[in-house]
Amino acid sequence: MKHIIAAMPKRVPNPRQLAVWAIAGAFLAASTLLISLLPIPHFSTNGHAFWEILWTNRLRLLAFLAPFALGLSVSLYAERQFRRGFQNDIWNDAELEPVKALVGNPIWTWASLILIAPCLLTVILSQNTAHTGAGAFICIALLPTQTAQRIRQLLRPKEKSTGVFADWQNFKPLRSDHWGDQPLHSSE
Repeated sequence: MKHIIAAMPKRVPNPRQLAVWAIAGAFLAASTLLISLLPIPHFSTNGHAFWEILWTNRLRLLAFLAPFALGLSVSLYAERQFRRGFQNDIWNDAELEPVKALVGNPIWTWASLILIAPCLLTVILSQNTAHTGAGAFICIALLPTQTAQRIRQLLRPKEKSTGVFADWQNFKPLRSDHWGDQPLHSSE
């Protein structure tokens, strides 16, 4: 049995599929914003305790949390698998080109700007900014664009620093023949 398992080729995940799954999961998680616009009914309750309020809103909680939790878990899992594969160099440049084309599209930057603009206007024009929910809207709405930005950042080539402090490992210890001497002041 060990011979068969050892002879089987290891399945290497497709980097483009992982990137698409990460972004699609983020879109599913962000879809909770659209679900929040739907008129989901409240059930009646006899009290105002925490558990009773949760029970009356069970349909709303399920409608919001199910796609958010499923989408976020799919997105984070696919992104983590992509990051591991990239850091372990299991893909060559030709395999990564479709991913670079996907996340390198300027639509991700424009989508971020388009999603942030209404939120900022809501905050600026609202009389009571504590109840606008714009901060939560921005965080959830930007999940797909931020996922694409993180993958793009991972794919950027690392620039070698050519500065003076490029290699901290090879510095020699400081030495001076004048330690403890009084400093010389120039006379003016």
